[in-house]
Amino acid sequence: MANPIAASVGSVRQRFAAIGEWVDNPSVDMDTRRWLTGAAAVILISILVREPILALVGVCLALVALGTRVWWEYCFAGLRYMRALSTLRAFFGDEVEVTLQVTNAKPLPITRLEVADSATANVRIVDRTLERTDRPGFRLLRSMFSVGMYERVQYRYRIPCRERGWYMLGPAQLTATDPLGLVTRREASAATDGFLVYPRVVPVTELIVPARQPFGDFTPQQSLIEDPLRMAGVREYVPGDSPKRIHWRATARTGALQTRVYEPSATPVAAIFLDTITFSHLWSGQNSAQLELAVTTAASLASQLVEGRYQVGLYANAPIPRRSRAIRIAPGRRPGHLTRILEDLAMLAPAFGERIERMVVEELARLPWGATVVIVTCRVTEGMQRSLLRLSRSSGTKRFVIVAIGDYPQLVPELRRRVPVYHLGDEEPWDTISHITLTRQR
Repeated sequence: MANPIAASVGSVRQRFAAIGEWVDNPSVDMDTRRWLTGAAAVILISILVREPILALVGVCLALVALGTRVWWEYCFAGLRYMRALSTLRAFFGDEVEVTLQVTNAKPLPITRLEVADSATANVRIVDRTLERTDRPGFRLLRSMFSVGMYERVQYRYRIPCRERGWYMLGPAQLTATDPLGLVTRREASAATDGFLVYPRVVPVTELIVPARQPFGDFTPQQSLIEDPLRMAGVREYVPGDSPKRIHWRATARTGALQTRVYEPSATPVAAIFLDTITFSHLWSGQNSAQLELAVTTAASLASQLVEGRYQVGLYANAPIPRRSRAIRIAPGRRPGHLTRILEDLAMLAPAFGERIERMVVEELARLPWGATVVIVTCRVTEGMQRSLLRLSRSSGTKRFVIVAIGDYPQLVPELRRRVPVYHLGDEEPWDTISHITLTRQR
């Protein structure tokens, strides 16, 4: 005759084996397995000693274990985490609002959800402290959420824009804990969001670039380029005319092909060369304050010249990370041109590139007739002065201007006569300066 106790023990073992197959997953929290194992041990002991209360305790432990297992399985189902930025482009001094939102689209509440958002080191949160991390250049923004059934919860933070460049948030690590605090589950959110802060732009008190006729009544040997925004009239089409210049309305009116005729462009050209090297020797490092003042000066000059209807170009001997080793923007005045200049200045990274005078030599031949070359630099070296003297002698149709930042430069007499040199001291911090006053050196 079979032993009834042995049969009962065998039945319980089979049932717990089936439950073990459901739980036996390497991604399951180990606490759940331990609770189920403990519950099975208590139930087996209660059967052996025939103690109903002990069996009830074991069943309760099993229910708690299975409940936490169900919660672990479905806690992130229907759960959505997202960020929303008030803008993708901002100016220095603005504040960008970040909205963190968690939506729980299921009948299972999440009583404790911790979100650890990665943030670049330039991110500052008003009234919040970000934690340090082992990842260089990043910190952590921790937020706690409690989301009920079919509920949406959101927090808003303000980020002051006190530095130029990209401000990035993400990826994030989501950690959910069950209501009893027994098990936790983590899930990564790979989504990232960011916005770009333009460099500071302030008024410039003096126009250092000459007016529209930089050489007075001197007539150039070659005609100025035509301005496609200024149409003077139409004429009959002749072979060789570009199809893009055909005036179709006039053609339909006259019955013969008509070609647009544009006025000569009288728009002056200015090319800004930004020298990002603040010391003469590599081992001296970088003077960050002077570099930011130089970037602010270049951005302010570009903004003022574009508003004055100049064609403006920008060149800088510093890289844009993961894009280019140097900034080279040809002169232009099309819509969005100033935005492109400010974006490149915002993303510019401090580095030791080629000498700015060498960059001027490379780009000078590509600049249009009558262009003015403005060099913004923190160091007017003897080599730069000799190079600019040679260029000023050989390039009769180009004009050079130097904006020296920091200490007063020591100039050779001939350069002082040929090239206007303006000085901007660095006594006032770049982030508090209200306007740029350039002093002409005599």
